[in-house]
Amino acid sequence: MKATTVWQKRKLSDLADMCLGKMLDQNKNKGEFLPYLANINVRWGSIDLHNLREMRFEEKESERYGLKYGDIVMCEGGEPGRCAIWKNQTPSMMIQKALHRIRVKSGFDSFFLYYSLLNKGLNGQYDGYFTGAAIKHLTGENLAKVEVDFPPLSIQKKIGAVLAAYDDLIENNLKRIRLLEEMAQITYEEWFVRLRFPGHESTPINPETGLPEGWSKKQIQDIGDVITGKTPSTTNSDFFGQDVPFIKTPDMADAPYVIRTEQSLSKLGADSQKKKYLPKNSLMVSCIGTVGVTGLVAIPSQTNQQINSIVFRNPIYTYFMYCLSRRLKPLLDGLGSNGATMTNVNKGKFEAIEFDCPSDELLEKFHSSVSSNFDAVLNLQFQNQRLREARDILLPRLMTGVIDAESYDPAQLLKEAI
Repeated sequence: MKATTVWQKRKLSDLADMCLGKMLDQNKNKGEFLPYLANINVRWGSIDLHNLREMRFEEKESERYGLKYGDIVMCEGGEPGRCAIWKNQTPSMMIQKALHRIRVKSGFDSFFLYYSLLNKGLNGQYDGYFTGAAIKHLTGENLAKVEVDFPPLSIQKKIGAVLAAYDDLIENNLKRIRLLEEMAQITYEEWFVRLRFPGHESTPINPETGLPEGWSKKQIQDIGDVITGKTPSTTNSDFFGQDVPFIKTPDMADAPYVIRTEQSLSKLGADSQKKKYLPKNSLMVSCIGTVGVTGLVAIPSQTNQQINSIVFRNPIYTYFMYCLSRRLKPLLDGLGSNGATMTNVNKGKFEAIEFDCPSDELLEKFHSSVSSNFDAVLNLQFQNQRLREARDILLPRLMTGVIDAESYDPAQLLKEAI
């Protein structure tokens, strides 16, 4: 139904106050160490709190660079316009210079403005505001000029509430996912780190290996085939499409499973390197740059060259090795330190990594014990993807006034999306 509400158009600077975060500067290295968001922590519509860094902030800088509930955080470079909204996920969070903080003025709804800006970014509406040719930036001066269409405040709040209902359910599912994975990790630690596995009381330690009887030393190459990813020729645009997920390290932030990727390959592109296909439940580990990021394949996929993956010969290794891999970062950092600027663990070093391997019987028990956790996680991740897709279809229609927010019941919409 076409909305009859009158919408207005104003520059963003009329609706919100904006500032860039703090520049990393040794001369201003004073105050208390506090966590801060960098460009890599802000994704399209979400904030990744993994691998947060800290720097010093003086008390007087807290207001200028600190985040409050409802602040919008937007990337200035590195895919400028990418944004998310801050909901006090963790206390005392600051921002670094690569990010804009957008704080709405009185009389405007922060969630409405956030979804409006997100919609613009997803639809390329910032392109005319970018500076730079090879490396694009969205300066504060140009961001202030961005025009925003908006209805009366009551309608803003309604639109914000409709869209936020999707994100709230997504966030609730993410909490359930984290809890399910944590339960599996606790079981792993109890059985294989503290060695309190079923039957441990009657299992002797082998004096030669120092391991429980039935255990052995193995290398990754003993339990699966290691595949190093590859990027198809970027000069052939036909190699890229929507057929096969093309996984890069940032895509694994939503582990355990990788459901969505920033880029996908066409079947033609994926088939140009058929040996790089990864079946479901292959384990991926980043081995160049930021090493030790892990994820499981949800549907047949391929990765870039920064990721080594294990295709298991026996599925009983899948969840055991996933839990083990979450503890590999210190080892990978050591293996990849070769004097170069970027950490690099090549295929040979990766497949030669040695670990204490339990007996097949114990691996089967562990697999059976935690498989329901991982099945539930996968279902929740797919549900979240459906919610995102439904939200993203609704988003531009609400933001342009094509449909009337008053006619939408968030509860019914969510039920239909799930």
